[in-house]
Amino acid sequence: MKVLLICAAGMSTSLLVNNMKKFADAQDVVEAFPVAQLESVIDNYDVVLVGPQIRYKLKDIKKIADAHNKPADVIDMAVYGQMKGKEAMQMAKKLLG
Repeated sequence: MKVLLICAAGMSTSLLVNNMKKFADAQDVVEAFPVAQLESVIDNYDVVLVGPQIRYKLKDIKKIADAHNKPADVIDMAVYGQMKGKEAMQMAKKLLG
C-alpha cells in the first residue's frame, strides 16, 4: 500500500509519516507532500490522507483524487494531534478497502 499524506507545508505531517512507518508492512510506502504538489504525485499512491489543518480543501482534494480513482479523507484531529501512526495506517487500510 502506498499512502500519500497531504498537508499545508509538510512539516508536522512528516512526524506522523515516521510514526506510521513503524506500523507499516515492509512493502508499504508512506510519504507526505504539500497540497500544491497533489496533482503531480497522486498517481504514485493508492490512498490519500489529508491533514486536518487543511480540511477546508477536502472538496478540491477529493475532486482530484476521484479523477485518479484514489480514495481520500481527512485524518481525525486526535489521531493527527497525538501522532498516532497505528491509527493513521488503519485509516488508510480502511479507506483502501
